[in-house]
Amino acid sequence: MKTPSIRSHLLLLVLALSVPLAASVGYEIYNQMQQAVAHAKSSLRSLAQTMASNTGGKIANARQTLERLAQRPLVQQVDPHHCDPVLRDLLELNPDFANVNYANMDGLVVCSAVPQPGGKLTNAAQTQWFRAVRQDQRFTIGEPFVGLITGKWVSVLSTPIWNAQHEMVGSVQFPLDLGAYDPNIPAQYLPEGSRYGFFKQNGIMVWRNLDPEGVIGTRPNAEAARRIVEVRDGEFESLAVDGVTRFFSVVPMPEVGWVAFVGVPASQVYAAAKERAITTAAVALVAIAVLVLLAIVLARRIAMPMALLATTARLVQSGNRSARAIPAGPSEVAQVAAAFNAMTDSLHASTEALETEIAERKQMEDQVRQLAFHDALTRLPNRLLLQDRLSQAMAASARNSCYGALLFIDLDNFKPLNDTHGHEVGDCLLVEVANRLKGSMRMMDTVARFGGDEFVVMLSELDAQPQTSRIQAQAIAEKIAALLSTPYTLTVRQAEAPDVLVQHHCTASIGVTLFLGHATSQTEILKQADGAMYLA
Repeated sequence: MKTPSIRSHLLLLVLALSVPLAASVGYEIYNQMQQAVAHAKSSLRSLAQTMASNTGGKIANARQTLERLAQRPLVQQVDPHHCDPVLRDLLELNPDFANVNYANMDGLVVCSAVPQPGGKLTNAAQTQWFRAVRQDQRFTIGEPFVGLITGKWVSVLSTPIWNAQHEMVGSVQFPLDLGAYDPNIPAQYLPEGSRYGFFKQNGIMVWRNLDPEGVIGTRPNAEAARRIVEVRDGEFESLAVDGVTRFFSVVPMPEVGWVAFVGVPASQVYAAAKERAITTAAVALVAIAVLVLLAIVLARRIAMPMALLATTARLVQSGNRSARAIPAGPSEVAQVAAAFNAMTDSLHASTEALETEIAERKQMEDQVRQLAFHDALTRLPNRLLLQDRLSQAMAASARNSCYGALLFIDLDNFKPLNDTHGHEVGDCLLVEVANRLKGSMRMMDTVARFGGDEFVVMLSELDAQPQTSRIQAQAIAEKIAALLSTPYTLTVRQAEAPDVLVQHHCTASIGVTLFLGHATSQTEILKQADGAMYLA
């Protein structure tokens, strides 16, 4: 196989430098895009929240006025012959109101600030807003429609009228000119083609700043309209009804069941970031071209030293840890050779350190296995190791027909010691008990900590006769009881005072049970010993 040339090596080096450079440029472009999106999110969300606050506040004020109007005695009469004159006053004081009226339960508008067509009572029974207020019997906001009396494009705010018996006798309405929903946000700072407005929770568009498609009062057949209603609170990018992809921020208006939205053309959101990305990419391409030219020039000057360096690299790759590059040629190549040697030394040292860390991790694993079968405080076998040794003792008992015994030991008055002097003193007592038990047992026997202040002594190779074995086990139990009843001198350590010596007297309850081979299960043997201990 033909050996690659120096030029090829340097071009590969350029490629190696170009990849992270391209990655860095890509990340910078991505970061700029993300910053643009984050800025758009923050700005648009603030505008959407302002919209919800401004228009929501206007609706809240109108609702309060409606509810106060519904409580007026003349209004509660719902009598076309005794209309409340305040209707005209409200209409004159509120330019956003297209009319002020109230209707009975049949939908007849009995009183209206604006004269009704032909001087006859208008019937609103079939309108969406009247059906809604009559069915829900609460404040409602109707969908945009052409008013029956005013002939204007309005949205009707309605609230029930209740009589003294709290029976609904009609409804009072403010037909709002749709322009009243304008949230008056600083739209001059929005890019051209921006849209903002409100949707009801059923997907009906209530209002928006521009409506060349005439979709106010309808459910627009567009992905963006559907997502605004579904998302309700958040940001997304979607295709709008006019075919423009916009970046939207939506905020819920729970008090009226609406969603406020602001959408700006996605191209405007990313425009500045794309311009910076093009500039950054151009600079990166120029830098890569310069690197390629530099590689060609260097290839003519450092052919031999680089070839030697490549040979050394192959030796190291093949496993020759002693191979080192000769720092010859131009100073740059010599520096590369020195750096290569330093890297090789570092790798060699790292390999040795790794091997040392592995001869150490193995030792640690051995220690962990040791700790898994021993109690951390007393260093006695724990319950797992006791069960293993009990299995071995049962097997030996079956072979030689000799009895074994299990002594279950529980320390008396251990809790008061802990409560009075603390757990550290209690731990000292447990360690001392463990030492006394270990010092009094045969090599073939096992002393284990069963848990808390409970210990177990397993006796192996007793007599072949049960009576004799019982006597032997009883004698050992009495010996243990006497041994554990000897007073203990324990040290109470105090943070800011001298240590105190505590004299403690401790007795033990000991339960004894015999076993022979596998006649009884391990669980039953432990249960019998525990029961005998409680009887003791």
